[in-house]
Amino acid sequence: MTRHAAGTTPTRSPRPSTNPSAPPRPLALPAGAARRSTRCKLPRMGQLAVDVADHGRIIDLRRDPDTSARLPHGRANGRYRCLACGHRLILQWPSSPASRFTPRFRHDTVSSGADHCPAPAQHQANIQADLTTMLALRDQLLRVLPHASVSLRIDAELAGQRWDIPPALIVRRGDHVVVLERPRRLLTPAAVTRRLTATRTQYGAKAAHWWVFDRDDALHCDVAGSVNVQPYGKTITHTKVRPTPAQRQLAAAGATVCWLDDDTVLLPYGGHQRTYTPQPEEDWSGDMASWKRDWIISHPQPADDATWWGLVPQPLLALGKRTDFRPASAHATMSALERAEHGRERYRRRRAREHAQQRTQTTPTQLPLPTATTATTATTSEPADAFKAPTPVPLPPTAAAVPPRPPIAPDPPQQAPSPHVRRGRFNWRSLLPRRWGRWGR
Repeated sequence: MTRHAAGTTPTRSPRPSTNPSAPPRPLALPAGAARRSTRCKLPRMGQLAVDVADHGRIIDLRRDPDTSARLPHGRANGRYRCLACGHRLILQWPSSPASRFTPRFRHDTVSSGADHCPAPAQHQANIQADLTTMLALRDQLLRVLPHASVSLRIDAELAGQRWDIPPALIVRRGDHVVVLERPRRLLTPAAVTRRLTATRTQYGAKAAHWWVFDRDDALHCDVAGSVNVQPYGKTITHTKVRPTPAQRQLAAAGATVCWLDDDTVLLPYGGHQRTYTPQPEEDWSGDMASWKRDWIISHPQPADDATWWGLVPQPLLALGKRTDFRPASAHATMSALERAEHGRERYRRRRAREHAQQRTQTTPTQLPLPTATTATTATTSEPADAFKAPTPVPLPPTAAAVPPRPPIAPDPPQQAPSPHVRRGRFNWRSLLPRRWGRWGR
């Protein structure tokens, strides 16, 4: 028998499986690693509930630990409902302040033992993911709007049902109400219409309705390149996207569509392809042909016939400077883009007029040629003696007759030297004066 050291525990080897086709058993992990691997970032269903008495406000005991102290405990006359199955819940509270019991919601139908929601596991996972996304946006807004009331609400009748759109965030700042949606799945026209109608009915037509999409979500952000613009004389680059049918439907209904990229909000304007209609005294041919094509902007809501949408970035913190949650800086940039568009059109039309004037000045004028009918008429109308030689006009008597100059005789042709004549050899001394000749000897 092997004796182990004091304070140590022998490690047992795993027993081999009797089934040879079974997969090998994984090795056991340390206790701390096992706890870390099973820890989930999503809120548990026992920490979430719908408060029917508070207009469908969603309670999150993990983020709002003080909420359980203000709410009534127990069944509370069926005040709390489960988001996944819709059953009534019981708010359990510790028996004493010294107790380490964590407040939680428990189904009313469970008498004892572990509390299990009867809803399917996939349905519960979708609800947990939707609420996690919305609650993360709520935390961002609370940092930007510290004095605003931000709550996550849902229609109490939808508790236990499968929803296409997650619950909405309601932001209240004085008399202004802003409803924020953050879809995760593909939107259908019917779901959009139902949510627009329900929001208008519950909060009135004056409430601002925002639909916030994720910048990295390829389902709701189809990037179509970029465009270089100069709103304030400096070139900047805006991202272009292809809007989905649901996003076009929201913009047509007057809702604000935007994308969220960390702490930056991207607000859209419409881009429309355009070809200038030639006006009098304009010439768009030649080098001006490419200047004839341009684009125009539609804002602050993109028009339905926009080919693409350009995105104007704005910090999320800037939305907290106005109580009505209006993106003033983004709208100012869009107005500057419209002014730049008008200035660009005036400049191009002026160049088209200058191009027309240059073509007029450089084109030569051609005299009209006589036609065959005119030449025949002129020939037949002249008399027969018109083809006689004209009579010479005598010179006046005062003018002296200048005798004609004698003709200049042409130079005789040069003959080639005879091959028998010997030519003298060239010598530099022959070019010097004679007085230098004796010094050269």
